[in-house]
Amino acid sequence: MARINNTVRHGYLNGESAVEIGRKVRGHVNQGYKDGAVQMSRANATTIAKTAVSHLQAVAREQFVDANRGIFDCKRWVSTLDNKTSNDCIVRDGLRYTLDGKPIGHKVPYLQGPGKIHFNCRSMETLVVKSWQELGIDVDEMNEGTRASMDGQVPENITFLEWIQRQPEWRQKQVFGETRFRLMKEGGMHPSQFYTDRGEFISLGKLKQIDERAFREAGYD
Repeated sequence: MARINNTVRHGYLNGESAVEIGRKVRGHVNQGYKDGAVQMSRANATTIAKTAVSHLQAVAREQFVDANRGIFDCKRWVSTLDNKTSNDCIVRDGLRYTLDGKPIGHKVPYLQGPGKIHFNCRSMETLVVKSWQELGIDVDEMNEGTRASMDGQVPENITFLEWIQRQPEWRQKQVFGETRFRLMKEGGMHPSQFYTDRGEFISLGKLKQIDERAFREAGYD
């Protein structure tokens, strides 16, 4: 494990990509993979590298926040807008937390935070800077920006649950499955109803107990 940690840390500090770091963890084919930090498949090595890099980035952000608390208001969870995002990250996308990780206006816990909440987590967080007025600067506030999605730029403040509702039906099925898609389309359920107020993904059996009408409307008696 120490060899992996050292390889990842050295690659990160040198600005190498997760793929390049993963190659060093696994080794090179022309060396019979004997020059790698550990013997494993390319996919596993790359996944470990991505997870480790995300963790290092998260730790670096935490240290940066601690050194500049006077200019930040809070932090906002930013998940990846595509069909591979986990349920833990889907429900947290766009939620705000204090700089110490306490929920603001909701009950979904921060847990380990973006990049660390689960293996191969791709989520990040943005630091919300205090308004110019709060900072004592007399200038106009900045306009809203944009964020990336798998199909291009979208408004900065759109959340995953808002984004997925604008996606084609086949993509909604990829993310939530056929049954939950029908519950949304025919049963009138909002995707936020698939989670508890603490961000836990609700099983279909429990959902039926909560809203039998939606299941009947979707054709599930």
